[in-house]
Amino acid sequence: MLTMWRDFLLSFCPAEVRRAIAPYSTARTLRAATWGGLLEFLLAGTALALGFKSYFVLRAQQLHPHVSGTTGVSEAGIVVFLALEYLVHPLSFLLLYLTIEGLVRFAGGLATGEVLPSFFVFLAFKAARAAAKRQERRRILALPPDTLERLPDRRIRIASAQPKPDWNASITIGVNGEWFEVERTEEGPAPRSFIYVLRPSPPGKVLRGYQDYDAASASNAGDRDGPAQK
Repeated sequence: MLTMWRDFLLSFCPAEVRRAIAPYSTARTLRAATWGGLLEFLLAGTALALGFKSYFVLRAQQLHPHVSGTTGVSEAGIVVFLALEYLVHPLSFLLLYLTIEGLVRFAGGLATGEVLPSFFVFLAFKAARAAAKRQERRRILALPPDTLERLPDRRIRIASAQPKPDWNASITIGVNGEWFEVERTEEGPAPRSFIYVLRPSPPGKVLRGYQDYDAASASNAGDRDGPAQK
């Protein structure tokens, strides 16, 4: 039962979420998106139609003294006006959107075999990712700057408060116009626990990856907690 609910909920999620959290059954997820879309279309469409019926009856009673005796063309125009007036309301517009979305999800699953997510679920994940990125940027800005220390044989020792996952033996690192490669990594005291010892890159080395390091943002090794040198 839990696996069925999981696949049903994943049928509303974007593809990247389904790649990160794989459904137990992709076929069941597709069926959930297809028939769930049909159910969404029927429920939202029914609610939209019933709401419009009630609204139309109420407004027709209010407008009856003003439109009695009008022609059929005028009455048709009034019906169109009331329909547009009804759809202006937020709840009515939401029901209209859900009706269209349900039909599209049903048709997409039936015709192309594609799981189409709900737009509102997509927006929710997008907002969550944006919030996480903002929080990560604030965390990085709060970290102390790297320290850069010149060692013998033109080597460089860089201590950082966060790891540099791209720095490995196959990447060339540019520092103030010079090329270096990672000689070894070390573990240091907090807060700069990630230490990289770089050696000059040998001439003629084939570049399989390159990254330019902003040495101006790093502080001197002798001024570990001071402001970054610019």
